[in-house]
Amino acid sequence: MLARLSFMRLPLAGLMLTSLAGALFAGGARAEEQKEGMPQLDPHSYASQLFWLAIFFVLVFLFLRFIGLPRVTAIIDERAKRIGGDIASAELLRTQAADAEKTYEMTMAAAHGEARQLLAETQEKNSAILSLETKEAVVGFERQVEQAVRGIDAARAEALKSIRDVAIGLAADITVKLAGRAPGTDRVALAVDHAVGQENG
Repeated sequence: MLARLSFMRLPLAGLMLTSLAGALFAGGARAEEQKEGMPQLDPHSYASQLFWLAIFFVLVFLFLRFIGLPRVTAIIDERAKRIGGDIASAELLRTQAADAEKTYEMTMAAAHGEARQLLAETQEKNSAILSLETKEAVVGFERQVEQAVRGIDAARAEALKSIRDVAIGLAADITVKLAGRAPGTDRVALAVDHAVGQENG
């Protein structure tokens, strides 16, 4: 709008320039008249000079109004449209960049959340597996200990049985040597068991 108002003042500026040129021409003409006496300074030719000045002014005004000014205005409008389009494109790109950044942040947040959840699930699963394996190992150790205890008890019982048999044989031999006759096997076994029971008690 300001550019159009400025261009609307061009005819006035042209008129002023024409008047200035006419004044300069008149001043130069007076100087020439003083030297040579030019006919343009003749007061009788002022009317024709003003007529041609008016015609020149009208031609300049028409040229500026219908040729010069529309072209300049079209160029300014085109440049304004181009600048507006560039600004709109920049705004669109900035909006798209902001949306892309928000999408990236949301994606990264979701990925971090999924990673934390997966890590927690994996840790819980590993803890459950470790607990189960620990229980199975404890049960296995208890079975091994129980089997070992059973083996020890069996070996002890076998050893005690062997000792009882040896003790019964020795008691029978000692009785034969001391009494001269062999005692009954049941009586010797009963005496050995009685002696062993007293020692254990």
